[in-house]
Amino acid sequence: MDNKKKFGQFFTNPIIAEFMTKIAINEDTINFLDPAAGPGVFVQFANKVNSDLKIDAYEIDHKMILNYNNEIKFKTNLINEDFLYSNTNVYDSIVCNPPYNKFQEIPDRVKLIKLFNDKYNIKLSGYTNYCIYFLIKCLNSLKNNGRCVFIIPYEFMNAGYGEKVKEYILKNKLLKTLIKFNNGLKLFDDAMTTSCILIFENCSHDKIKFIDVSDIEDLDYILTEDYDKITTLDYSYDNLNFKEKWSKYFETRNMKYNNLVDFKKIAQVKRGIATGNNNFFTLNKSDILKNSLSEEVCIPCVSKSPDITEIVMTKEYFDSLVQLNKKMFVFDGRNKKSEYDEAYIKYGETINVDKSYLNSHRTPWYGIEDKKPAPIWISVFSRNKLKVIRNEMMISNLTTFHGIYLKENYEKYTNVLFCYLQTPIAQKILKLNKREYGEGLDKFEPNDINNSLILDFSIISLEDITKINDVYSNLLETKNIDIDNLNNIFLKYIEE
Repeated sequence: MDNKKKFGQFFTNPIIAEFMTKIAINEDTINFLDPAAGPGVFVQFANKVNSDLKIDAYEIDHKMILNYNNEIKFKTNLINEDFLYSNTNVYDSIVCNPPYNKFQEIPDRVKLIKLFNDKYNIKLSGYTNYCIYFLIKCLNSLKNNGRCVFIIPYEFMNAGYGEKVKEYILKNKLLKTLIKFNNGLKLFDDAMTTSCILIFENCSHDKIKFIDVSDIEDLDYILTEDYDKITTLDYSYDNLNFKEKWSKYFETRNMKYNNLVDFKKIAQVKRGIATGNNNFFTLNKSDILKNSLSEEVCIPCVSKSPDITEIVMTKEYFDSLVQLNKKMFVFDGRNKKSEYDEAYIKYGETINVDKSYLNSHRTPWYGIEDKKPAPIWISVFSRNKLKVIRNEMMISNLTTFHGIYLKENYEKYTNVLFCYLQTPIAQKILKLNKREYGEGLDKFEPNDINNSLILDFSIISLEDITKINDVYSNLLETKNIDIDNLNNIFLKYIEE
């Protein structure tokens, strides 16, 4: 394992580093801390802002310590200790780009959770990213009126483990400003993540300023507090909910929607089939012929989202994909009928497919999950427009799509729901619950959609229901869908 991966290192863009240090340091700043110093970029900018600062820096990677000592030509106190377990002072100014290790990569995770529960009265989830531990400790290392500026992945604002963190933030009322960078901005060359900057001040605040940055130049306006030049939104602490995804506080400006209900009232979203080894289980026409597999073990199934370029899966479209040799079947050995089916199972065992974690816990290992086909699929990952597919053929899908299953009393709205999800207004509302990665990539887990909002179809007039179904019928005939017409129909109810 290289050091960058081992220590969760992603180095700070100098423009960002300069902005953060200038925000953190004021005329009263005497001492400065960087708890994860790396090569010392924050330390260098801090010295440029004020060369009289007393600077402490922590670093445990010996390679980075060598770099730091080569780069830093002025007096600092570099401490070769793990900041999380150290006995630290309190500081006027703290700036940090902490390690970004996922929870699986955190050494002594259970020990850390207990330490933070005992010392800081916060019981963090076992799924918590490493950077959050640095954040909590730094907030407890601030002098009165001291400033702490952090850059971390934005995911904790929307992830389940982040609820405890947001609850802690709301309880202590130290967060002054939350800056989210548009996920089209790539701040780290080697990380697929959306970043945010948190600006804390150790005094009680009544509100948090939410700022969505789409251009790096906007940072100059934030630095000078020239907020007329950018879009900001202030929320009172009393109006913030730690259980909600905080992306909504950036994206609901001036949006007042009506007649929305919880998505889970109308339908339930579930992940697709997980095979444990797609190379073995997914099949195309050539694979089936080569191995002489029986029809019974070859289950029609979509395995790759990029293969699906039309928005309705009909038998005709399925057959065309089969002819193109796309992997449109999944092997289910429970239905084995011939010696060739048995031979394929034996082949899987020779290449240790049965030894993978998922398959070793499944009986028999060569049987796929029992999941009822969903009438509508929605893509897990997307850029810009969500891919929504009407599954007319009612075939299965792997985890490249989530399946949408309508509640029994809403099944009559299946085509209406499909048409609704194609529209810009529906996707705009749905994306309030998305997870953002770098380079414009969005992701939805099933519960992100289940917990989102959707138009209550029961209020749509019979006349408009007929119009929507006519659009769908025309789609089946022509393969064209009148999105503008649909969007206008739904907008009548959402923005009335």
